[in-house]
Amino acid sequence: MWYWILFGLIIFLIIMQVVVASRFKKTLVHYSSVPNKSNKTGAEIAREILAKNGISNVTVIKAGKEGVDHYDPRKNHIMLSPSIYDSSSIAAASVAAHEVGHAIQWGKRELGIRFRDTLAQPIGIISNIGSVMMNIGFTLLIFGLIFGSNSSYGTFVFWILVPGVVVYGATALFQLVTLPIEYNASYKAKKQLQTMGFITTEDERIATKKVLNAAALTYVMALITTLAVFALYLLKLLAIIGSRR
Repeated sequence: MWYWILFGLIIFLIIMQVVVASRFKKTLVHYSSVPNKSNKTGAEIAREILAKNGISNVTVIKAGKEGVDHYDPRKNHIMLSPSIYDSSSIAAASVAAHEVGHAIQWGKRELGIRFRDTLAQPIGIISNIGSVMMNIGFTLLIFGLIFGSNSSYGTFVFWILVPGVVVYGATALFQLVTLPIEYNASYKAKKQLQTMGFITTEDERIATKKVLNAAALTYVMALITTLAVFALYLLKLLAIIGSRR
């Protein structure tokens, strides 16, 4: 019975993930039409914050499509979507400053972001290798819930669940390490925007907080969902092992 309860929880969390992502997009769209008082674009704000923090080896470039905003420590560039790069909105200032926050983390060689970078490559390899088996395993797990752990079907499910446990466990670890890094980058973004005068009013401060918090919540929901799926895989795997003793 608890399998089904946990499975139902996962379905609920997946739905909530979609809702949270949709809310972030709506928040971003809304504040993309609200100009910041400094009247500076996301690109200008990013470059000025970088200069203020003594970071001269990072360039700010415009992406060819939307939704790909990120800082790449290997290429030493901050890539901003066209709607962020060219816009002088609250949303543009918030997103641009957040990405610069990551550049500042790297510039200071902060432990958290270095640890995440160390994990990124091996976890990426694990995820790529195990993703197909993991997806098959999730489908078979549903049937396994029906057939039970003691059936001959349980043996097949067992060997499919193993890579699923590894992949979801590794993904959860990476997301867990990533979460405080994202919150810290947002904290740095808000601090830089205020101290450098890009955000000057209380309304702007609240708007910036809403944009960054909505973005951070997507990471929170992703982690919770991954942990729930990991728990379902692991508990089912342990049940199969226990039934054979």
